[in-house]
Amino acid sequence: MTSLDSFAGLEGLDHDDGLPPLLRRPGAVEDPPPVVRLRRVRSALLKNPDISLDEAAANVVTSGAVDPVQLQALVAAEPVSLLTAKPVVGGTLYATAPHSRYLDLDVLPDIINQRWADQLRTAMDMVPSTFLATTYETLTDPTSGESRAVFTVRMRDRKALAQAVAESMRQTFYAQKGENDYTQSVLQQGVKEPLTLFVVRVVYDDGSEDTFLVTGDGNSRLMSMWLARTGGDIDAAISACIASVVGSLDHPGARSRAEQGLARRRTVELTARTRKNLVVPTMTEATRREGHTLAFPAVVVVGARADDGGPLADLVAARDDLLASLHVHVTPWTRGAQYTQGMQRVYRHALREGLISSDVYRVLSGTVGAQEMHDLLGVPAHRLWAAAVHQQVLLAGPGAYAMNRLVKQEFGMARADRQRISERLAPMVLSAYRSQKGVEQALRAFGNGGTITDRVWKQPWNLTRGSEVSEVLEEILGRALAGEAGAVAELTVLGGTAAILDGYITRDRGSKEGTDRGSGSAPFRTTPVNLLDVLSKTAGGLRMLHSIARAHVAADPAVLPKQFHTQDREVDGQLVRDGEPVLDKAGEQVIIDYEWDLVYAADPARALATIAKNSREPLETEAEDVRQRRLLASGVASTLEAARSLARMHKSRGPKVFGHVDTVDELREQLRQAEEILLRFGPSRVSFLLDEDEEGEE
Repeated sequence: MTSLDSFAGLEGLDHDDGLPPLLRRPGAVEDPPPVVRLRRVRSALLKNPDISLDEAAANVVTSGAVDPVQLQALVAAEPVSLLTAKPVVGGTLYATAPHSRYLDLDVLPDIINQRWADQLRTAMDMVPSTFLATTYETLTDPTSGESRAVFTVRMRDRKALAQAVAESMRQTFYAQKGENDYTQSVLQQGVKEPLTLFVVRVVYDDGSEDTFLVTGDGNSRLMSMWLARTGGDIDAAISACIASVVGSLDHPGARSRAEQGLARRRTVELTARTRKNLVVPTMTEATRREGHTLAFPAVVVVGARADDGGPLADLVAARDDLLASLHVHVTPWTRGAQYTQGMQRVYRHALREGLISSDVYRVLSGTVGAQEMHDLLGVPAHRLWAAAVHQQVLLAGPGAYAMNRLVKQEFGMARADRQRISERLAPMVLSAYRSQKGVEQALRAFGNGGTITDRVWKQPWNLTRGSEVSEVLEEILGRALAGEAGAVAELTVLGGTAAILDGYITRDRGSKEGTDRGSGSAPFRTTPVNLLDVLSKTAGGLRMLHSIARAHVAADPAVLPKQFHTQDREVDGQLVRDGEPVLDKAGEQVIIDYEWDLVYAADPARALATIAKNSREPLETEAEDVRQRRLLASGVASTLEAARSLARMHKSRGPKVFGHVDTVDELREQLRQAEEILLRFGPSRVSFLLDEDEEGEE
C-alpha cells in the first residue's frame, strides 16, 4: 500500500468509489455575511486612490469575498495600499492580493472568450448563431467620461447570457482533447492557484444592467470546480453554474435583490452543511465535492491607470497583455483565434488614434448586420462589402502605412509583407462567412496572399456607395474598364474575395499542377494574388471578376459567372479580343464552373504550355517494346517490395503472412519461369575469360 492509499483510507475513502486519492482535506468555510455588513468594506474599497470602480462593481467585489475584513485591509488606502501593481502595455492594472471567494456568488466563466474567437459568428453572418458573438468594451463613466476598470458587454437578455456561459464552459471542456479538465485535481486538493477575475457590466436590451466577476485567467479551473461539484458531467455543471450565478431564465432583465438574496441563502446552507459534515469521522462523496468547491483563491482587478496617471482607455488590451504574461503560450488555442484577437486589438488602437471612425469600427468588430452597415457607411447591404471594408481599412492608401505599423507592433514583426498581412487578416475578412461550408479552404487561400495585388496594396482606393448591388458593381466595372486605378483595386477586392469564397480561386501553397478540368485542379500552379494580378490587368479579367461578384451576391442558380477572353488571339480561325465573351459551338457564353476555367482563361498561353508539358500522350504512343520493358521493371520492383514487407511481418506473425503453401509454390514457379525467359532470350554478358579462350584458339 502506498502512502497515498494509506492517507486516503484514513479519510474514509477507497478507490472503489471512483474518486481520486485525497491529498488535502477541505477546510471549513464561514457563512457569507449579510450584505448590510459589507458597507464598510465597500467604502474602503472605493476610497483607495488606485481603484477605478463604480459602486455596483465595488458591491460585487466585496459581496463574494469569504473574509471581507481581510479584503478591507487589502484595499485600505492608509497606512499603505496592499493592492498588487501589474504593469501592462500602456499602463498598470491594480489587483487585490489573493483571497478566498465563494464559487456560487457572482463569478462567471469568460463569456466572451478569445480562445475560439475565430469560430464565433458575427452579426453579419447569414445563418443565425446560437451564441452571441460580441466583444468586451471598456466601461466609461457617463458623468465624468473617465474609463473604469470594468468591462461592459451587451446581451439580448438573461437567456443570451446563459447561452454565453454554456458555450464558454463547453468549449473549455472539449478544447485540447480534454487537457483543460482539472476535475481530478480539484477533488484531490481543491484549487490552489488563484484565478484572475475582472468586473463585467452586462447591459441587456431592455436597458437593465447586471454586474458580475468574470475569469480572465482560470477558465479551466472554474469549469473544473463546477464539474467536481456536480459529478463530472459538463451539462450538469453548466446548469448548476447558470442556476446559481445567473438565476432564473424566465425572469426578464437583471437579477433582483430577492434573487441575489436567495443565492446567498443557498450558499449559507451549503457552507453550514459542509462544516457539519467535515467533523464526521467518515467523509462522504458529497462533502468532499462541496468542501473543495465552496470557495477558491482569486485576485480581482479593481484599478487601471495609464502611464500618464490618467484612466486606462483600453482595459481589454490590458487584460490580453496581462494574460499573455501569465502563460508561456499566448492564450488562444488556435492560430486563427490568435490572429482574430490580435486584429481586434489593432482595430481598437486604430479607433483610439483616429485612423478609423466609430462607425467603421462597429462594422469591423462584427456587431452590426448588413443593413446597419449600409446605414452607417453607405455601401451595399451585403456581407461581401463587410469583407471589403476590412481590406480597405488595412490595405488602401496612406492609411495602410499607419495600419501596417499597428500590425507590426501587435504581432511583434520586423516586417509586415503581403503574406504576413493576409494570414492575419484572413479570419477577419471572412468573419461574416464563418457558417459557410468549406470556409476553411477559403481562409487558407486568402491567407496565401489573398487579394493584395500591387494595385490594392498601399494604393488609394475607396468603396463605392450605393444601395443597389448590381448598379454599384456595374459602375465599378465601367470605371475599371476606363482605366481608373481605384476602381480596378475595388473590383479586384470584391471579385477576388467572391472568387475565393465560391471556390474559383483555391490554390494553396504546395498545390499540384493539374491537367484535368474539374473541381480542385488547375492547369498550372499559381497563388491567389498572382492570379488576381493577371486578371486585373485585362478587360476580360475585370469582366470575369465582375461576373463572379455579381453571381456571388445574387446567390441564384440562374445567375452564374461567365468567361471572357483575356488576350487578343486566334481561336478556331477566328480573331477574338480581350474582353469579348467566350462562346461555345452553339454560340452560348461559357460558364465558369471550376478554378480550372478561371486559371485557363486568365492566361491561355501559359495554360496550354503547361498542359503540353504534363500531357500523358507520349506514354500512350511509345513503342510496344518500350512499354513492355517499363511494365516488367515496374512489376519486378513491386514484387520485390511486397516480398520484403511480408518478410518483415514474418518476425511477429510467422510464415502464414505469405498465404497458403500452394499459393506460395505457384508464385515461386511463376518467378522461375520469368527468370528462365530472361536467361534464355535476354542479352547475356560475355565474360573476360571466354574472350581470352577465343583469342587463344585463333
